[in-house]
Amino acid sequence: MHSWDPGGATESKSKLYIYLRFLRIEQTFFSLPMAYLGAFVAIKRIPPIPILILIFLSLFFLRTAGMTNDNLADREIDARNPRTRTRPLVTGKISVKEAKIIIALSLVLFFISAYFVNFYAFILSPLVALVVMSYPYMKRYTAFANYHLASIQGLAVFSGAVAVLGLYYNSFVQVMEGIPWFFVIATIFWAVGFDLYNHIPDAEFDKSMGLHSFAVLLGNKALPFAGLNQLISVVLAFLGDWFYHLGIIAYIATVLHGLIMLYAFYLANKGNFGKAFYYNIYSSVVLGIGVIIDIAV
Repeated sequence: MHSWDPGGATESKSKLYIYLRFLRIEQTFFSLPMAYLGAFVAIKRIPPIPILILIFLSLFFLRTAGMTNDNLADREIDARNPRTRTRPLVTGKISVKEAKIIIALSLVLFFISAYFVNFYAFILSPLVALVVMSYPYMKRYTAFANYHLASIQGLAVFSGAVAVLGLYYNSFVQVMEGIPWFFVIATIFWAVGFDLYNHIPDAEFDKSMGLHSFAVLLGNKALPFAGLNQLISVVLAFLGDWFYHLGIIAYIATVLHGLIMLYAFYLANKGNFGKAFYYNIYSSVVLGIGVIIDIAV
């Protein structure tokens, strides 16, 4: 089993590099393609460019607040875990005061971005922020923290759809009916799988700390459980292709999305959880771009 940490920063490099490792900036590509997928599928055409920019800004600011809050909440736990003790908030390369300023500023910018998206995005933004900011505390109480994290990924699809549907509908019910729910739920099951790749290497440590996850709950059955969740997600994504009348490019992208996840599962079985985790970024990008191209052309 390989030891890895996407948030570690052992090198003495620039402050910018430290911040990028702290925020795990590359993980934005787990959720950004899903947000754009939600926007494109919801209206079956290319959304206005200003809305696409605002979707990116909203997601970026909320993700920054959430990731910083996650690091802050887990600072003492991370300091005890050999895998995570090089994280910048643990080593002092980023201070607690800096972290709190980042959270406050990012949340303000998120709410401002949501305000400029549309009325529905703005009124839903506190609920979305609450789901994101409460995540790091869930693992103190329940293994379903994995599904909590996955729901945050599902909210990317949901939020992308709300961002465009709010431009065309004056009814909250119509906006909710227009959400591509198959893809929202598919994203949740997909995310449970890759989140477990992050938790399985820490199962013994988490158990010793009284923390909860399906990796702790299921032991050596956690990896098959991760695979089962991702299999369900692929089935739901195909149902989404069919239900929303998408074309051949979307179906091909869904196949590739599933094959990449299958390869990631193979890597996880070999103990290479770091690569398995990151291959799920590729699967997200492939599905998102495929669906976007299918609708655009």
